[in-house]
Amino acid sequence: MRRVEEIVNTDLGSYLRQMRERVRPEQMGLQARGSRRVPGLRREEVAALAGVSQTYYTRLEQSQTAHASPQVLLSIARALDLSPDERDYLLKIGTPVQNPQQSSPRADQLSPFTRMLVGSLGNVAAAVLNYRCDILAWNPLYHQLFAAHLDFDAPEHAEHRPNIIKMNFLDDNVRSLYADWATESESNVTYLRFIAGNHRHDPQLAELIGELTIQSEEFAELWCRQRVANCIEGTKLFDHPVVGELELMYQSADLQDGNILKFYHAEPDSPHEAALQLLTVDLHSVHRR
Repeated sequence: MRRVEEIVNTDLGSYLRQMRERVRPEQMGLQARGSRRVPGLRREEVAALAGVSQTYYTRLEQSQTAHASPQVLLSIARALDLSPDERDYLLKIGTPVQNPQQSSPRADQLSPFTRMLVGSLGNVAAAVLNYRCDILAWNPLYHQLFAAHLDFDAPEHAEHRPNIIKMNFLDDNVRSLYADWATESESNVTYLRFIAGNHRHDPQLAELIGELTIQSEEFAELWCRQRVANCIEGTKLFDHPVVGELELMYQSADLQDGNILKFYHAEPDSPHEAALQLLTVDLHSVHRR
């Protein structure tokens, strides 16, 4: 059986190669001299920019050395022009995990206060997710927005609990909601890669990544790119089958129990807010039948 780390693919050397190949010499103030067999910087150029020996950097990239000091990793991050999220991910996978622990059952449970909070957000589509993006609870509007074709009580049962990333790739009803699914899919994978840096030893996360890799060629291709981003806020454009075009802002908030509150709302007094209110009206009419 393959190890969790092999499935999650948080190998330092592989990540360094991917990042090096995307950086053009001119981005870092270097002249592109001579022919280049591969795109991006050469190893010796990264080593020089980072202030480390070429031999040492090569050992890191070839996975002959599994870890490096934070100071060296930060220097390499600057040499590769990494974003803050990519730099943090490099630090996570490039340093040893102290006393790795399996995921705690508490991370999949909700406090009564959190459940009450989600239920009280009537005009906002809200859900609570664990770090694997399993949906632990959703309010009626979130359910109506994303997954009216599923039972409302699906998050209550671990064996049937929806996973938002899995639905985005494997559920045609959810996939068709996004006006720009290509951007949404890339955002999903970059976030999952970011999470993988924090939870390299989680077998359930490895199972999720393995299942998506097998069942979706699109996911597998995006996962191999090793792009990283922590997507905590932004705007998404939906093409909803009930209310049509719907532009919503989303935000994420960390909860004390280790889970994540995700909520979607429209700009006040906009056509999108009116459309969201129509969805709420449709929700009420369904409940009155």
